[in-house]
Amino acid sequence: MSNGARAGRHARERGIFTFVEILLATLVLALAATATAYWVESVNELTTGADEAVVGDALVKTMEEILAPLPFREPGGTTFGPEPGETLATYDDLDDFYRSTYSPPLNKDRGVQADYGTWTITVSVTEVDPTTLLPAVDTDMVRVKVTATRKDRVITEGYWLRARAALE
Repeated sequence: MSNGARAGRHARERGIFTFVEILLATLVLALAATATAYWVESVNELTTGADEAVVGDALVKTMEEILAPLPFREPGGTTFGPEPGETLATYDDLDDFYRSTYSPPLNKDRGVQADYGTWTITVSVTEVDPTTLLPAVDTDMVRVKVTATRKDRVITEGYWLRARAALE
């Protein structure tokens, strides 16, 4: 029997691990720690994405609450978009929000939600043909699109159609 084999046998008898056994155990622990770190990171990313989706959806719903009760367009108005001299506080119909962007987003009273400073809400109001839903001019229907973005990444979008009421 060689001296190396005898030394390994004596080491086991004394309860001492060999260098190779220690190296393998260290490698296994390092791989387990790395896998755990990647798992924790992916769970955090999923949680953050879910949180952003909930907040983005709430911000889009808030804009819907602001826009839903407004009339289609100014009676007899020829301007698509805000009329001269109108401000956010005096917007009184849907087309006034044509190509609007709000950062931070608005609350239901049209005030600023300062806690959401990294968020941007973009509103697009487009006249569409009622039968094809393609963009058109001077029609009785608009498509409203509200987009919630955070750090230049689209989180949520909401779309709806609005037709001119018979008495508008």
